[in-house]
Amino acid sequence: VCSPTCARLKGEADKKAENAKDKARKAEQQPLRELVAEAQQAFNEFIRTRDRDQPCISCGVTNPPERHGGAWDAGHFVSRGAHPELRFDETNVHKQCKSCNGGGGKFASKARTVNEQYAANLPARIGQAAFDRLLGPHELLKLDRDTLRQLKTIYRAKTRALKANH
Repeated sequence: VCSPTCARLKGEADKKAENAKDKARKAEQQPLRELVAEAQQAFNEFIRTRDRDQPCISCGVTNPPERHGGAWDAGHFVSRGAHPELRFDETNVHKQCKSCNGGGGKFASKARTVNEQYAANLPARIGQAAFDRLLGPHELLKLDRDTLRQLKTIYRAKTRALKANH
């Protein structure tokens, strides 16, 4: 270097380059489950924002009691566990009150009733053809890191656009 100022500037540039490399390395090492969780969180926020003026898809309530984490969930009609390929399908997920979405385990009879109500109300929202597609066979979907990052970015942008237009 030609002077102390040049040395300082070179040191700052080297540090920025090293930080960028570290950030890229950490992004490549980020566990897939974390990326799925981040994309799912962005998707769920989009669904709750998209359906903000709709009642619960299952029971029709419009003002449920506040619970930990808010009053509303993004409820999947076809579960993520049974059909992970429908995890990010916008026709498969709708705003649902926490009471209806959490009806599993010891509330198995309630879950069956909630699912029946969801199935009865869903064709009116998405149309019969889309409903039949959800019930039919699906192509398996393998999500890689880049796709999950893109989904997160896409759904955050969609949510911002909906909030700006409301």
